[in-house]
Amino acid sequence: MFLEVALPLPLQQTFYYRCLVPEFSGIQLGQRVLVPFSSRKLTGYVVNKHVQLPSDSPAETSIKEVIDVLDNATLISSELFRLAQWVSDYYFASLGEVLKACLPPRINFRSQKKLSITSKGMEALGDQGHEPSLSPAEKNILHVLAGRESLNSRQLEKLVGSRIKESDLRKLACRNFVQFVQLVDEKVLSEKLQLVIALRTDSRGALEQTKLTPLQVSVVRALETRAGPVLLSEFQREHKVSHSTLQSLERKGIIRLWKDKIKRDPMKDLGHIPPPKSRDLTTEQRQALENIDATAQSSNFAAVLLHGVTGSGKTEIYLNLIERMLQEEKDSLILMPEIGLTPRVVQEFRSRLGHDVAILHSGLSDGERFDEWWRIKRGEAKVVVGTRSAVFAPLQNLKLIVIDEEHDPSYKQQESPRYHARDAGLVRGKMLNALVILGSATPAVETFYNARSGKYQYIRLASRVHSRPLPEVKLVNMRMEFLEAEDRSILSKALRTAIQDRLDRNEQILILLNRRGFSAFVLCRSCGQNIQCRNCSISLTYHKAKNILLCHYCAYGQRVPKLCPRCSSEHLYFLGEGTEKLEALLEKNFPNAKVARLDRDSVQKKGAHARILSQFQNRELDILLGTQMISKGHDFPNVTLVGILSADHTLSFPDFHAAERTFQLLSQMSGRAGRGDFPGEVIIQTYYPEHYCLQFVALHDYEGFYEKEIRFRKFMHYPPFTAVANILVRDRNLESAAKSINCLGNLANQYTAEHLRILGPTFSPLARLKSEHRFQLIIKARSRARLRAAVRECLRLGAEQGVDLRKVHIDIDPVSLM
Repeated sequence: MFLEVALPLPLQQTFYYRCLVPEFSGIQLGQRVLVPFSSRKLTGYVVNKHVQLPSDSPAETSIKEVIDVLDNATLISSELFRLAQWVSDYYFASLGEVLKACLPPRINFRSQKKLSITSKGMEALGDQGHEPSLSPAEKNILHVLAGRESLNSRQLEKLVGSRIKESDLRKLACRNFVQFVQLVDEKVLSEKLQLVIALRTDSRGALEQTKLTPLQVSVVRALETRAGPVLLSEFQREHKVSHSTLQSLERKGIIRLWKDKIKRDPMKDLGHIPPPKSRDLTTEQRQALENIDATAQSSNFAAVLLHGVTGSGKTEIYLNLIERMLQEEKDSLILMPEIGLTPRVVQEFRSRLGHDVAILHSGLSDGERFDEWWRIKRGEAKVVVGTRSAVFAPLQNLKLIVIDEEHDPSYKQQESPRYHARDAGLVRGKMLNALVILGSATPAVETFYNARSGKYQYIRLASRVHSRPLPEVKLVNMRMEFLEAEDRSILSKALRTAIQDRLDRNEQILILLNRRGFSAFVLCRSCGQNIQCRNCSISLTYHKAKNILLCHYCAYGQRVPKLCPRCSSEHLYFLGEGTEKLEALLEKNFPNAKVARLDRDSVQKKGAHARILSQFQNRELDILLGTQMISKGHDFPNVTLVGILSADHTLSFPDFHAAERTFQLLSQMSGRAGRGDFPGEVIIQTYYPEHYCLQFVALHDYEGFYEKEIRFRKFMHYPPFTAVANILVRDRNLESAAKSINCLGNLANQYTAEHLRILGPTFSPLARLKSEHRFQLIIKARSRARLRAAVRECLRLGAEQGVDLRKVHIDIDPVSLM
């Protein structure tokens, strides 16, 4: 009997393993098995069972046996298994990696390469006369390994006290002084157990017969006030009691000490959950709910685009729908684009819905994600709020999927396995006959096109709640500003005046600059060279707080040189501005204002993101500046001014999404102003105020922007009129990368016909990242089926001609061509 197994590796193939007959009949699809793979042992997932090997499989004599079946039953439901198969097939993703994404983290066994000394190595240490001499580094390695069973590379380096060259290990292995072994690491994540303490239920008799010290009496009285078990560490911290005192009480039969399961609660830092607010629905909201209810009554799959301006109350509609689902004992899934949005949303949802809410996102610890996943799996949580990976949440009776800010590109995973959570959510909804709500103030062009064509139901919320007006938007022409201004500040005169006015009125300000760091790059004024990353074809950004130059793609950093690396000139010039420089400028110009910055650098510590937003929400801050992290979904009633710097920066990107992304970002950011009792104002600084994108932002005119953009898309044969695939080759060897992309390009051009268009092959706009050279080939087709058939055939023929498919990355429906 044979099992077909998918491995969690970036490989688009499965592997066959022999299985013992008694175990075979009980194995389910998706079940985890431990299998040998090359010299390693890996956790794989059963994707098929065969009584006989298929004709295209390897010879039966080469088939290895399954080492172990890891689960009594599959952890992946048949519905999630079908979704994983669709994601793998549609996006050319590894099925093993997709199935791994359906499960909690760190539960898979994996083998680890370790090093041990051989008997010959021991002889070489003891008798140098009969063996070629050892270098000091090699001798040090053997001395450390002697007397130890095996060490991994990190353990070895720690004991040696210095970095170990791979060449030294290879030399020792070639001389048979050391050997590499693969050992299974059985340390996997599990439920957390901690010591707890409680009074014994039968302790009264012991208390009457036993004389206690005053300290022991105080312990008993403290435990009598507790309704149940208490964490031992917490109790000792509160009452300053030693472990020996508690052990004495345990021996006397008065208390119990035992290990109990402890839930790692990701919501423990949310603080006090306020009571739910009663909110009356507007006429538009009531009408929208009635229309959605009518659609949901059919019990068939339906997709609804809820197109509401910022501040129109889309979240209130989501909550009403979820409450109705809970009344019918149905589950709901809410996807959010950013980790930073989930704490606020969860707090609001927990206030309204109680403890039925679970959260899933990468910002949680592995233990928190593990416990939340199992809580969902057991049916203890009926509502899940999370980012894109939550699309695989193991809800048992899922009937409502909400994809908030559906236009956001962060729903697309950029590394293997590539998938778009919005589209995967739509497919999951279709499989389950569920209702899918796509919410946005600025829908993706493709989504709005589908609504216009009748594929999705369309519901419009055109007004803000309480009839609040949309903010007034002003475009400041920075070309004219620099001609007229004397100080050449990155803050225009109009924005400086408006900030001071709001501070005088005790109102709050948000300022967007979508660039981290202090200076964008460092330029030599003698030779014109800018200092670039050694791993990427990108300039290093100056971060003043740490006084380093940093690459925002690979995290390479270096000290700021005193001289130009190219010509040794001392005339280095710091150009451009980032959020660090803006923060310093605001603190200088407005010394009495309380200023904070929200970007990836300022929120590296766990909880920092929520803390900064909470401070701003509680009006402990006057000005909050940051990158696009501050633009999405936040509701600050006291914000009456929004400033946007370098608004046209993203318009210059070589990507057909450039205008759409800019419109969405600026519109979303503008929507943060005037959400309370006072009207809002938005000041957008730009060098290109004539651009149609900015003109439509100023008018709050999404439909006008869409009509202009859709004409360009149709003329240039871009989505939604075509399906697009980006074939990306990444290789450390430039010649090998160029050879592979040219081979694939030649094969793709053989399919050039009326229904296919080929762009490239060419260098990617970011031609080198993380030491890999990057080439791309873009294929456009009128139908997705033809596109995928062409890509699949190119890969098949390319492999036959020697293309290493491990270096080839397929991006279906790319959200970025960079």
